[in-house]
Amino acid sequence: MGYPELHVEDLTYFYPDASRPTLDGINWQVQRGEFVLLVGTSGCGKSTFLRALNGLVPEFYGGKIAGRVQFRGRPLYKPGQRNNSAATLHVGMVFQDPERQLVMTEVEREIAFGLENFGVEQREMGRRVAEVMSFFDLTELRNKRTADLSGGEKQRVAIASVMALQPDVLLLDEPTSQLDPGHAQEILDLLKRLNEELGITVVLVEQRLDRVLHLADRITALDQGRIEYDGSAAGFAQYAAERQPDLLPPVTKVFVEAGSSELPLTVKEARQTVMGMHAAALQQLRETAEQARSQSRNAKVGWSGFWLGVKRMLGREDEQAGTVLLQAKQVRFAYPKRDDVLKGIDAKVYQGEITAMLGANGTGKSTLLRHFAALLRPDLGHVTVLGTDTKTLDAADLAGRIGYLSQNPGDYLFHETLWQECEFSRQLVGLSVGDRDAEAEIAEVLNRLGILGYRDSNPRDLSGGERQRAALATVLVQKPQALLLDEPTRGLDAGQKERLGEWLQGFTEGGGTVVLITHDMEFAAEYAQHVMLIDDGVVVAEGTPQEMFTRGMFYSTQVARVFRDINHTAVRTIDGTRLLKELQAGTKGEPVL
Repeated sequence: MGYPELHVEDLTYFYPDASRPTLDGINWQVQRGEFVLLVGTSGCGKSTFLRALNGLVPEFYGGKIAGRVQFRGRPLYKPGQRNNSAATLHVGMVFQDPERQLVMTEVEREIAFGLENFGVEQREMGRRVAEVMSFFDLTELRNKRTADLSGGEKQRVAIASVMALQPDVLLLDEPTSQLDPGHAQEILDLLKRLNEELGITVVLVEQRLDRVLHLADRITALDQGRIEYDGSAAGFAQYAAERQPDLLPPVTKVFVEAGSSELPLTVKEARQTVMGMHAAALQQLRETAEQARSQSRNAKVGWSGFWLGVKRMLGREDEQAGTVLLQAKQVRFAYPKRDDVLKGIDAKVYQGEITAMLGANGTGKSTLLRHFAALLRPDLGHVTVLGTDTKTLDAADLAGRIGYLSQNPGDYLFHETLWQECEFSRQLVGLSVGDRDAEAEIAEVLNRLGILGYRDSNPRDLSGGERQRAALATVLVQKPQALLLDEPTRGLDAGQKERLGEWLQGFTEGGGTVVLITHDMEFAAEYAQHVMLIDDGVVVAEGTPQEMFTRGMFYSTQVARVFRDINHTAVRTIDGTRLLKELQAGTKGEPVL
């Protein structure tokens, strides 16, 4: 039968100076042509496991390793020896941040870079580059600067540059985490094509499981460096429901929380069940009406009353507008030697609200956020922050009042310990450190973000999701009036997102204001009061989550898609759970609310 594609035996790994293993006694294998999804909470060892599968651990990261990792029977690593390049050449890896993987200035040169390093003959190199650019639809971008590419284009180039080496296995670490829904789907479709059409073995790490569960042949769940589940998607749903509910996609979580025995993994499966239940409930109502007209009338009022109650509870349409804290008026802005990014944008952010900004990569969201932080000034138009035009302000003037978190957590982390980072951040804005109150405030922030246990750790040694939270902590400990967060949920698992969302809700209830950029529709629906959709440098739509996520098909949540045509206000997991319970009651002939 031959060797498996990848074979891991008794793998244990310690990072340098670590007191406990990141990978602990792993035994695992992948067959040729499989599509395997690696899942688990942030910090469970997923990224480290990927690095071990292509020899980066321990070759690049150091530390102590025991056990074996083999590609088709050949070891990827031997103690005291350099990597087996003949084997590692067959195992390509794409990292989470494509910008860190791109090293050349032009697309064609980037794709050829790896081939040059491996000494591929010039004619063969030209053939491979042409094939890869055609497959990944990059031909028109051949001479374009990599710095000018959109997020989705950069990720395609990163994958193409790896595939030019013609690996047999492709390892990917959250390749869609920085992409909008459209570009994310493009990348996932490409991975499926690589797997199905070319027979490439794919091992994918992804936090947004609603995007990928239906693609995988097999799912492996890690917890504290150990494999806790390895099997089918259906079996994983049952495992997660019992052991790690935070790993469930929203559509499955609705059914679990409603007490259903069915555990659909996709919107299609859930809709089939829900539409069948809806039809059965309506039939039950008709039969009840024939038996007793009064009961029928009460039941119908129950359904409509329930939906009206949801609308009143979730809606924002009757609320009076509050104080405008941040405002852009007819703002136009262009970076040097580039076209306008903001094209006369108008936007208002109200005090005490969480405002979510959505839109495709490259449409101006981050640029607008930098204007609100006074890091950029408009070429035309006006931006006001706390009632003051930013043309009269420096970013330093807003320190301590406006907290800004960029996409790159590394910009905020340069001290030896996480605690020192937080103390330094407070000192920058004139807050105390070292006293009992200051220590309590820092500890409360770290605890709410789930990283208090890393207070004495070097932030650069943390996982991607942990570094994201560490950077956020350095902003939160400054106690700002407003928070400007650029993709704060990137790399966070569901439990961490929930803790962050609850903290942000508490912050706004205390009078704070939050503006966040996100590609996570579920997070925006759960916690935002106001949603803006930005396209081509202007706000093209805005409203409550209910208004925004039930109108569209792509910028929407799983719950909204499942209950489309049944209910026009349900966008959150709690909404879907309540509706599903109502449907269950209706099919049993029980009275509804």
